[in-house]
Amino acid sequence: MAASVASSMALSSKAFVARQPFAAAARLPARPAARPLVVAMAKPTKAADFRGMSTEEIDSAVQEAKRDMFSMRIKFAKREDWKPSDYKALKRKVAQLLTVRRERELAQGIDRRASKAAERQKLVEAGLGKFAS
Repeated sequence: MAASVASSMALSSKAFVARQPFAAAARLPARPAARPLVVAMAKPTKAADFRGMSTEEIDSAVQEAKRDMFSMRIKFAKREDWKPSDYKALKRKVAQLLTVRRERELAQGIDRRASKAAERQKLVEAGLGKFAS
């Protein structure tokens, strides 16, 4: 054994690596273990979760969810990481919120035409008349 160590010492470093190709890799520091990827998944919702909210809270939640959907579409266009399941969950959340809002309007006796007219009027008052159509 001592002879093999002596003969390996006599060889140049390139020749030694050529004889034992994995010896150089053994001297490299170990690669750190991969950390588990923690991703917050979109929690599935139910329409019953939103029935306790006020109309203003529902409207703000709809705007927030639509803003999040828009940022996801931008991520998709920029080819960044995004999860289609999160987009789907947001679409579902918006639909549930709007359903709860419409159920309240029906309970108050507001027909569809009056509801759309009130929505357009809110946009005009907010200075967004060009988006009222």
